[in-house]
Amino acid sequence: MSKLTGKQFEDLERRRAQHRRWFFARRPKRIDNIIAQLVQRRGYAQIRATGERETAWQAAAGAMAPSTRVGSLRRGVFEVLVANSLVIQELTFHKEELLARLQGALPEAKIKQIRFRIGDID
Repeated sequence: MSKLTGKQFEDLERRRAQHRRWFFARRPKRIDNIIAQLVQRRGYAQIRATGERETAWQAAAGAMAPSTRVGSLRRGVFEVLVANSLVIQELTFHKEELLARLQGALPEAKIKQIRFRIGDID
C-alpha cells in the first residue's frame, strides 16, 4: 500500500467533504419543520389568529359588536372598523374596559392600545 502525498491527501479530504455535504443535504427533513414552513407559507397561523381576535372582540364589545369589525393588529395597536361616528363615540367611552378585556382574552397578542376607525362593515 502506498502512502498518500500531501496533495493527494488534500484532494481526498476535499472530495470527502463534498460527498458529506451532498449526503447530508439529501437527508430526510423533520416533519415538524416541514409543517411549520407550510403553515407559514400558506398563512394558516394568521387566519387562526384573526379568528381568535374576532372571537375575543365579539366577547369584549358585547351589544356593540354587530356595528364593528376587527381590523389589523400591528405593534400592539388593535384596530377596529366601525360603522359610524356615533358608535365610535360610544366605544371611546368604554375604551379602557374594552382594552382590559382584550388583554385578558389575548395575552400573547400584547395589545397596548385600541384604535377605532370608520370603515366598511360587511
